[in-house]
Amino acid sequence: MVKYKITINREECIACGLCYSEDPKHFESDDSDISKVVGGETTEDLSEGEFDDEEIENVREIASECPAEIIHVTEE
Repeated sequence: MVKYKITINREECIACGLCYSEDPKHFESDDSDISKVVGGETTEDLSEGEFDDEEIENVREIASECPAEIIHVTEE
């Protein structure tokens, strides 16, 4: 199983909701509809979390569809 990290640049998030509507297992919104990683470490500027499920390709696809291009997925 692959371990990977999701990083979201929250400063540039446009709150479109694409990521958390498509994949609520990995992404969620805060009270301002700004995206954050489920169960991750979140600050005003950044949200990061690590996963070891088999859905990395789905997460990469969502990252590539992000209109603000602020979601990054890296293998650990």
